Amino acid sequence: MLDKDFLPIIPRSKKTRLRYRVAVIGGGSWATAIIKIISSNLEHIHWWIRDEEMAKHIVQFGHNPRYLSSVLINPEDVRVSTNIKAVVSKADYVIIVTPSAYLHKTLEPLQRSQLHKKKIILAVKGIVPETMQLISNYMRTQFKVPMENMSIISGPSHAEEIAQEKFTFLTAASENLELAETVAKFFTNRYCRTSVSKDMMGAELAIVLKNIYALGAGIYSGLGYGDNFIAAYVANCLKEMKYFVSKLYPNEDRHISDSVYLGDLLVTAYSTYSRNRLFGIMIGHGLSVRVSLMELRMVSEGYTACRCVHEINKKHLADIPIVETIYGILYENNNVSSEMKRIAEHFV
Repeated sequence: MLDKDFLPIIPRSKKTRLRYRVAVIGGGSWATAIIKIISSNLEHIHWWIRDEEMAKHIVQFGHNPRYLSSVLINPEDVRVSTNIKAVVSKADYVIIVTPSAYLHKTLEPLQRSQLHKKKIILAVKGIVPETMQLISNYMRTQFKVPMENMSIISGPSHAEEIAQEKFTFLTAASENLELAETVAKFFTNRYCRTSVSKDMMGAELAIVLKNIYALGAGIYSGLGYGDNFIAAYVANCLKEMKYFVSKLYPNEDRHISDSVYLGDLLVTAYSTYSRNRLFGIMIGHGLSVRVSLMELRMVSEGYTACRCVHEINKKHLADIPIVETIYGILYENNNVSSEMKRIAEHFV
């Protein structure tokens, strides 16, 4: 990606922060990392957290006690609340970071009128299980948010590395290029470089798929396959991703080698921070799906996404053998070793 696609990095003093009114919905690691990023750029931030004790701790001690506790949060810059209606009402831009498995329940208290005129920034990865929809489609049908009012923020971006201010590349994508450029301003600072894209739907589906593929990489690793093989596996995943994304959302301007596609797939498939990879490793080691989910103690987006993509593909009948093989292991109790070996015979 060329440098012209990136916004310039302009360090902001407190006096020059942008005056957009922004709400962040969610209290986990990625939400905390987002608060850290945008606090360097924005003057008005309202943060909704479900847990009252956690919210009180942040206000009193200036850090999230459960996630990325090293990140310092100034209560004067970030207003914390457990009242989602109040938080949303004070913002023009709403960044949604609640895991997709809990999104429906989280937004349940909100009336349609409270969101449909807001600019919605999706920073959550996955599919809404209650409706089997991509999150952008869910927001459009449930809250009547038009596509031109939605953007996603994504890329190879583990929250733990952002907490350490390690250099990170992000992409703000929207059909509305002006909105994407505004979102990129929110997320650009000295350690985050954010490009813009109009391929929102392609990037969103790729986010869902990469979690499934990372889960598969973990299974292979747990079974004892080495780096040479897993590199070939990831290459075949990228090929399948490109095919499926293009079948559902054709776009001649899409470059699958960009960091929002290939980069995010690689970091999720290989990183020790990846929950989906860890979940897969447990399965590869012989633990059942149920026990692996209990041991993980965190959300594995790939687990839910696999079922949802399987259901979505009943309509499209696309040839996605890697996703379907992982689905069979997770939901049909198919033999892990033999199924992963079978699919490997078709890799190139």
